Amino acid sequence: MAPDRIEAYLEQHLALWRTRGRDRLHGGFHERLDAKGTPLAVGYKRLMVQCRQIFAHSLAAGLGFRESGDAAHQGFQFLRRHYRDERRGGWFFSVTPDGKPRDRRKDLYGHAFVLLAAAQYLRLGKNAEALDVAQATADVLEKHFAAPVKEGFAESLEWDWSYLPRPRLQNPHMHLLEGYLALAEATGKTRYAEQAKALVTLFRKRFLDTASGTIGEYFDAAWQPDTERGHITEPGHHFEWSWLLRRHAALTNDTSLLPLADRLHDWAMLRGFDREHGGFFDEIDRKGAPVRQTKRIWPLAECIKSTAARVAAGPSEAGREQLSLLLDLLFQRYLKADGGWIEHYDRVWRPTVTDLLGSTSYHIVLALAEARRVLAVR
Repeated sequence: MAPDRIEAYLEQHLALWRTRGRDRLHGGFHERLDAKGTPLAVGYKRLMVQCRQIFAHSLAAGLGFRESGDAAHQGFQFLRRHYRDERRGGWFFSVTPDGKPRDRRKDLYGHAFVLLAAAQYLRLGKNAEALDVAQATADVLEKHFAAPVKEGFAESLEWDWSYLPRPRLQNPHMHLLEGYLALAEATGKTRYAEQAKALVTLFRKRFLDTASGTIGEYFDAAWQPDTERGHITEPGHHFEWSWLLRRHAALTNDTSLLPLADRLHDWAMLRGFDREHGGFFDEIDRKGAPVRQTKRIWPLAECIKSTAARVAAGPSEAGREQLSLLLDLLFQRYLKADGGWIEHYDRVWRPTVTDLLGSTSYHIVLALAEARRVLAVR
């Protein structure tokens, strides 16, 4: 896989979201487009989608796609004007297309992506704004999200910060780790590094099942596997955790995490890949049997990220070849020359979702950026 092919696709993808994906009337980004790139009127804009688009364009601008800097800037201004709860603090779950509060709940997943967007936007030199957002969000997380639960952070809170009991989830905690790591790297502040370290400890204590070597998704209030869904694992999250543990090891020099990162990656490659038809299953059980046989684009993107990190850590021709094969699968099955993609397939590669979800740019741009970086080095 030539880096030039990645470059060409990124040009088209970023242009698609700078133009058709950008809401020129109200600001921010549209929630989703149809397969032809036409905005769909869904009636809302989620916090998570805005933050993922800000992150993707900020990352791209730093890689030399200069026009994405303006897209990131307008998205960040829309975020600050419309999602922030000026009275009580924190960020609303969603707003109407023109920016009025729609769902005033405060959820952990969205706040995690505020941290990530602020960290990447900070790298564009918008220091005062980005640092203000990052610090205020970290304050809210520590004051409000950590208080109602014994370990970790509450997954969902009402607009007035009252606790909404939900199943405990690993996924928003994983992205919170990502946000804190990005802020620690961007600012050098111990505060964010310490929060990242605490989340890695939570991962090893609660999310990781040492007997099977797998990561759980759903838990009860005591962090025991949920009675109905505790058997479910997602190959894509194994790849994400592998990549994040490598980043944390690089930040802290904790090399004890590297064998664990390798085991998570290898298990997902062995058990999560469909040997008959190709691609990665969305969900499998602890023994590797498919639970949900559909194949979204993002698990493959996360596998590419994790594989690229392994190649960067220990360059080898075998690793580079595997990375190229994974990229071939991504381009052959999912990515389209016009910058679009197929979001979701069934097991035998029949498309089930062809709309372009604004949240997916985060996976695509970051995966291709990581692969581009590694493949450019011989």
